[in-house]
Amino acid sequence: MDKISVIMPLYNCEGFFMKAANSVLSQTYKNLELIIINDASTDKSYEKALELAKTDSRVSLINLKENGGVGRARNFGIEKATGRYLAFLDSDDIWSKDKLENQLFFMQKHNADVSFTSYAFMDEKGKIMNKGCVHVQERLNLEQFMKTTQIGMSTVMIDAQKVKEARFREERELSEDSRLWIKLLSKGYSFYGMDKISLLYRVRPNQLSQNKMKMACCTLKRYMMQKNLSVFKRGLCFFEYACNGVAKRQQKNTLDQINRMSGHFVR
Repeated sequence: MDKISVIMPLYNCEGFFMKAANSVLSQTYKNLELIIINDASTDKSYEKALELAKTDSRVSLINLKENGGVGRARNFGIEKATGRYLAFLDSDDIWSKDKLENQLFFMQKHNADVSFTSYAFMDEKGKIMNKGCVHVQERLNLEQFMKTTQIGMSTVMIDAQKVKEARFREERELSEDSRLWIKLLSKGYSFYGMDKISLLYRVRPNQLSQNKMKMACCTLKRYMMQKNLSVFKRGLCFFEYACNGVAKRQQKNTLDQINRMSGHFVR
């Protein structure tokens, strides 16, 4: 069985971190390592991560002395990883119990370089929200990604044997992950989406991604620099991106869907 390295940046997330880590260590797929990168937290996050590393040999901890941002933290994790596959989970999100098992099978079936999954939203207290869901396409190209930005960071798995340049920009900016996906898609790497909700994304008031206007401005600037698409296509992609951003938060989940989702997650 191929080993999966799970990379988790950690910064001032003591209230949610253990639930995120538990969703990794409770996976049905057992050949994994969890690499936690403490990005100079000032709360009790580091102490909790240290205790976890002492109790489970699959957990390793990198302690950064200066806060450098999530892109830099992920790159430290990538350097430390020993598995063929890289998976990413933010320290306030949670996975379904069979996420890694299902996604690895899916990747190998399609011979994918990069894969990602559908996801839903939960509130700060961990309750699945009845509004908001992102479904993904099975095969994704650059233009489709720019229109939908459907890749959730905490859903991604990369075959590191095929993708040698999986490194994030380390400047402090919004959507540093999108820059990497655009770069890899532009170079022809294959991206496949598994349309199964395998992540609950935690919505918190202080999240950087809640700054919608700043996010939109950054995205427009990034799209205008994408020279391998015509100006018209770049503008069209941005227009559809803006429309999709509203739509994904408005899609309603039925009570039946919420109950089914709840059974797949350890919370």
